This record gives sequence, structure tokens and C-alpha cells, in this order.
Amino acid sequence: MKQINPFHAGLLVLAATLASAPALAADTPGELPPGVVARQGGVEVTLDDIDAAAHRIPEKDRAGFFDSPKRIESTIMGLLLQRQLAAEARAGKLDQDADVQRQIRLATDDTLARIALEHHRATLKLPDFEPMAREYYTSHKDEFLVPGAIKVQHVLVSTKDRSLSEAKARIGEVEAAARAHPEQFDALVEKYSDDPSKDKNGGVIDNAGSGKMVAQFSAAAKALKSPGEISGVARTEYGFHVLKLIERKPDTQRSFADVHDELIRKLRSNYIDTQMTQYSGEMRGKELQANPDLVASLRTRYLPPGAVMPAEAEKAAGENAATKQDDGGNPSH
Repeated sequence: MKQINPFHAGLLVLAATLASAPALAADTPGELPPGVVARQGGVEVTLDDIDAAAHRIPEKDRAGFFDSPKRIESTIMGLLLQRQLAAEARAGKLDQDADVQRQIRLATDDTLARIALEHHRATLKLPDFEPMAREYYTSHKDEFLVPGAIKVQHVLVSTKDRSLSEAKARIGEVEAAARAHPEQFDALVEKYSDDPSKDKNGGVIDNAGSGKMVAQFSAAAKALKSPGEISGVARTEYGFHVLKLIERKPDTQRSFADVHDELIRKLRSNYIDTQMTQYSGEMRGKELQANPDLVASLRTRYLPPGAVMPAEAEKAAGENAATKQDDGGNPSH
């Protein structure tokens, strides 16, 4: 019987994908010390390690992330590889290198900085957002107004196969005829419209004022108030349009109860973002001292040996060219 790698068997157990207990080999994950999730290459990954890795994932996303056998396996395998590589580095005394020590300090600071931000966010004293939400709703009711659907019928005169002046003259005829006899708009669509969909919809556009429409077309539709009203000429990327309003449903106001939860979430999120920006901004705003010579030296500090900055190379090339011109015009050379 082929022996199953105990680590992979453990992953299968963790992921709840084993069909039955007999599928495990004799060397089972049960022999691992308490709290050890997996062992490989002389290193171990514990539940504490998994918890630490999980903290890098936003709290609201953690449960969903780990609700996947593949992501569980990937997390454990990644930690095992990382730990084995780190063990090799220590065995080779790479961690004693001065440059590596500097990188370790930076990594430590990076982790502590992240933890400090998380701690500050978690310990913020949040105000009561309920009265703030009511006040905001009262003073910004327009934000919670749902526009009624607008149905129009339109004629499109395209500029694709005719000159601009020809298109303007043609749409002018349509507008004049539509205003004189709005009841005959169907005939105008049939005779003048270049919209290829007119055979299917007769030029009728539902929800013409929505954001899915071209902005100029949507604006022309929204300007119409009474059924039968004819618009002025509206120009879009497709050409010129004349619209007739067929139906305009009334706008509806979302109630405070309808928007309560989303408004509370929005105010809470905005408040926290503002506080966090202020928190880091206070640190950035503290008195700053810098060594201008050292700062300037960073421009060339990491250039390969013998290399120069592009700007310096261009300057040198220009100086060389000027010197050659001078030499060529000097009769003494």
C-alpha cells in the first residue's frame, strides 16, 4: 500500500475532503504535537502561525478566505516554505549579515507600523451616527431621490454618411415637422431616422434618462416634462436627435428607513477614514530635519559602477559636441 504524505493527509482532514478514515496512512497528523498544523523539512506551522497570517487579511474577509480547501493548503504550504527558507538562512548565518539585519529591522518596523494603525483604528471612540444620519438625510434628500423612468421616441440623423451641413438641414426638417404635427412622429421615424434598431422598436427608448444613455441624449430626455413634448436638437457622437416624450414616471423618494443602514455605514466609514488620515497626518506634520547633501546623493547612490544619470549623460554629450565644433573652427588645431 502506497503511503500518503502525512502533511497532505492533514490538509485533506483540515479541508474536510476525506471521504473516510481508512484513507489515512499509519503515519497520521494525530502524531503531531498539540497545536501543530503541519510539519515539513524539519520546520512546523502552528495554529498561532496561521492566526498571525490571518491577521494580514481584513477581518471581514477572513472567514470567506479560509472557507476554501485550496486557500488553506496554499497558506500552509507558503508558511512551510517560508520557514524552511528562513531556517536555511539562519543555518548559513545569513541573518548575521549587516545588510540583512537592516532589512530585518525594516520588516519589523513595517509590521509594527501596520499594527499601530490597526490598534488606533480599533480603539477609536466612535460617535453616535444615528442623529448624524438623520441630519444628513434631511439636508441631502436629493441624493436619495430615485428618478422615474423616461420613455421617449427619437429620430436620429447620422453624420456617418453625410456632411455636417446636410445632417443639420435634415434634422432641422425633422424638428419643424415634429413640432407642427407631433402626432405624426411615427412617420418621421420611418422616413428620416438612421437608427438601425428602428425596425424593431420604432425609435422608442425606455429609461432614456438613465446613465446608460449618452450624456447629451439623457439630458435631452430629462428636459422633457409632458407627454407629447418635442425636444430641441441634441447632438451626440452618433449624430443629431429629436426626441418626443411618451411617458415620464414620477420620481420616488427613498425613505430614511430605506437608506438607514447604508447611510450609517457610509458615515462610519467616512469618519474612520478621516480620523486615520488625521492620525498619520499629525505625524507627517511634525518638525522635519533632513540632510540635503545625503538626500541629493540618493539620485546616484544606486547606479551601477561607471554609469551616469541620463540627464548628466545628455549634458556631457552636449558639452562634447560644443567642444568639437570649437576645435573644428579653430585654425590653430
